[in-house]
Amino acid sequence: MRRLLIIAIAALTVLPLASLAQSPEQCAPTERLGKYRFLRQVTLDLYGRPPTIEEYEQLHSGADVDEAKVDEMLASPEFFDRLAAYHRGFLWTALPSNNDLFRTFIEPDNVDGVEVWSDFDKQIDFRGAYEPCLNMQHTNFDGSGRPLPMQTGYMGGECAQTATGCDMDGWVQMSPYWNPGITIRVCAFDAQEFTTGVNMNDGALTDCSRRNDDPGCGCGPGLRYCAAEGPNGNVDEIRTALTEEPARIFEGIIKAGRPYTDAFSTSETYFNGALRHYYRYLQQNQDGELNDIADAPYTTDWELIQRPDYHSGILTTMGYLLRHTSQRARVNRLYTAFLCDPFVAPAGGLPSATDPCSQDPDLSERCGCTSCHTTIEPATTYFGRWEEGEFNYRAELDIYRENCATCEAGNCPDSCRRDYVTMDLETTPGSLGDEVGKLLTVAWRTPEEAAAIDEGPSGLFDEPGMQDRLASCAVQNFSEFLFSRELTTNEKGGWLPDQVNTFQSNGYDFIQMAKAIVMDPRYRRID
Repeated sequence: MRRLLIIAIAALTVLPLASLAQSPEQCAPTERLGKYRFLRQVTLDLYGRPPTIEEYEQLHSGADVDEAKVDEMLASPEFFDRLAAYHRGFLWTALPSNNDLFRTFIEPDNVDGVEVWSDFDKQIDFRGAYEPCLNMQHTNFDGSGRPLPMQTGYMGGECAQTATGCDMDGWVQMSPYWNPGITIRVCAFDAQEFTTGVNMNDGALTDCSRRNDDPGCGCGPGLRYCAAEGPNGNVDEIRTALTEEPARIFEGIIKAGRPYTDAFSTSETYFNGALRHYYRYLQQNQDGELNDIADAPYTTDWELIQRPDYHSGILTTMGYLLRHTSQRARVNRLYTAFLCDPFVAPAGGLPSATDPCSQDPDLSERCGCTSCHTTIEPATTYFGRWEEGEFNYRAELDIYRENCATCEAGNCPDSCRRDYVTMDLETTPGSLGDEVGKLLTVAWRTPEEAAAIDEGPSGLFDEPGMQDRLASCAVQNFSEFLFSRELTTNEKGGWLPDQVNTFQSNGYDFIQMAKAIVMDPRYRRID
């Protein structure tokens, strides 16, 4: 009977809460929520689910949801799962296509009704046409163990379009690295476990871990050089882990009670076994020094990893850099999501493109652009050593290139047009001045601004007031998340600064900040 009574009380909290949340501000009640409503609200916000019957029963014997209960909730795995989803919402960690992430794939193919795995892109290199192997166990190997064709001159399928037919292999059975508990059939040419190929490349046998078109290179030991597509593969698992990595940095910082600001400056990150394998063997756009990360079982859980010192927290994860591919996009997302300062075009719009003031190649000076780009352009310099569209740190980078300065418009090398000021950017005669040939991220910058390229993105937060802005935005974002509404002008002018001061006084401790908001009287009423 008591359980039924608790269920009834809990049910009565639902409809009034929904309707009152839609009430105009002047009609909103100011009384404190009752303990059952408060439990429902805080559980939905911190866990993303309604309370269980057991949780209602525990509250039934207590006076209220007290501070100890809030502490317990803020330390729970459910809250940190919720917090990861919360941060993913700010990061926008959608990733590019698989071809931009992975060097090579194998995928299952139907060969005479049998599932056999092969690399589609290597079928011509291996066999001479876009055909998988034959449905037979491969038994023909040379003395070193390399597979030899089971059949030559094969004219089936696409091979009929060739002059001499295909050299066909069969399949071998093996356990893949991503699921060693199963056995799959893999075409023998693709299953080659050699780490070097049969052709010479730059004076040495081909390094199969780089996966070029050498016919002596398969997927390597345990197929480790290949990502696996399909329902029984691991591509989706790795993509999920890549989007999770930045959120794991936030989680690690917050769990340890470290300053929230560390999430934007630390050289540490978190990898699970799938990410370790990806960075070591599979990545397409690579920060080379992560190739040397220690091996670990593929099923290893998330662990703390030390990256090179030039990294800057979540801002130099692959998930962030490949989602926001240009330097301006990286700055824009940082300012919008974590500084609460989105860039908005001027109310009057942009002047005519034919207006002389629209011809300045320096966007920080071009009329109609200055309101945003006066901030954006210097900030991009902090990302300058990270290549656009890639996950690649350029330790060696020319600030000026003579060939980029002297090439004619329309005839400059791709590397110049991509990264340097060339005559292609000239809007009017002489408009480039002394900037032609300079790296784009330092062009038109003062010497002090240009020096930021060596500081990395974390250097942004050494600028005066930037940590204050980050703190204010962190409190505002989480408050609005919990309140399910924007802060009012009055709250931004009075309540928010008080919360920010407390947050900073507590060493930017996110858990203490979250607790302060949950225990605040504003959270216990419906606005």
